[in-house]
Amino acid sequence: MPELGGRTRTIRVYLPKGYDGGTASYPVLYLQDGQQLFAPGPYGDWLIDESIDRLTDTGRLPGLIVVGIDNGAHRWDEYSPWINGGMRAWIDPAWSPATAGGEGARYVQFLAGTLKPLIDSRYRTRPDRANTGVGGSSMGGLIALYAGLTRPETFSKVMAMSTAVWFAEGGGPWLSNNRLLRHVQEHAPPSDVRFYLDVGTSESSRDTDPDVLDAGGRRVTYARAYREGSEAVAAALRQQGIPAAHLRHVVDEGAMHHENAWASRFEGAVLWLYQ
Repeated sequence: MPELGGRTRTIRVYLPKGYDGGTASYPVLYLQDGQQLFAPGPYGDWLIDESIDRLTDTGRLPGLIVVGIDNGAHRWDEYSPWINGGMRAWIDPAWSPATAGGEGARYVQFLAGTLKPLIDSRYRTRPDRANTGVGGSSMGGLIALYAGLTRPETFSKVMAMSTAVWFAEGGGPWLSNNRLLRHVQEHAPPSDVRFYLDVGTSESSRDTDPDVLDAGGRRVTYARAYREGSEAVAAALRQQGIPAAHLRHVVDEGAMHHENAWASRFEGAVLWLYQ
């Protein structure tokens, strides 16, 4: 990862059925948190390979290459261009330093400038933007949104599941100073990028709710933060003129912040983005 001081990262590549021995080229989806995409990990499995195999077997998807980028020790920093100086209000000290973020622009440059050319050179991809998407969940959803907003010449599809909109908070009452929302409001978002957003109604990032208040002085629960954050991004994109056909926002009743929930929604998300 030359954009990030020479860090190294495991990359996992799913190739669709029929790839070996064939000549067809395929669209590509770049997904964050690669450890959880294709095999059971400590938090579950997105079941990406099983889902795409099923979709291709039934003819609902002609085939798709999925590139999974493993996360690392700098996940908080790499998955956000904005620095969050109030992490203790949101995350247990065992899970995060007091201040995190700020390397997201360089991480997106790694995806677009280093990783994508490598994948395109090694595999039979359709390298144009129309066939290239980026996605992730939680912090991975945050950096996927940023990539779609800032690199539309590379990515035309964004899959942002259970996005950690809260990480972009800059202090003050909830959603009064959110850098992601401000970015959408101050920079005309690309109208030719398709944005898929979703959220569960029972999302949580730790056992106790954040030490964060809204404008009325009420404490904000995690479930509320995830849902309102996702809804605020969707609303901001609409207000900035994203065509209705290019924006889908799904609310999954009762769903938690977990790989099982993302696995259950992946099929609908990938079909909407790539059909």
